Amino acid sequence: MLFHVTWTFTDTSEEGQRKGLKVFGGWQPPNDVEFKGFYGTVDGGGGVAIVETDSAASIARTTEPFTPWLRFTVTPIIPVEESAAIAGEAVQFRDSFD
Repeated sequence: MLFHVTWTFTDTSEEGQRKGLKVFGGWQPPNDVEFKGFYGTVDGGGGVAIVETDSAASIARTTEPFTPWLRFTVTPIIPVEESAAIAGEAVQFRDSFD
């Protein structure tokens, strides 16, 4: 399953940056988590990743080490072709009540 993960920094102090970068430097994601893309925003306020795993617990293990410095939003995602087909099915269902 794919997840869209975003984060914003909650501790922007110099000490917070130092500690967060130190932790990040020694961190490895769980073995069953694959980062498809991993980006920081150019404004320095956060970042975004596309992550693949079959385990919500593995997503928690991925983000939890950084919660003193980051606020995360994790959203499951599917290919747009699939989401558009599902939306079409939903429209047909709603139209059946006219």
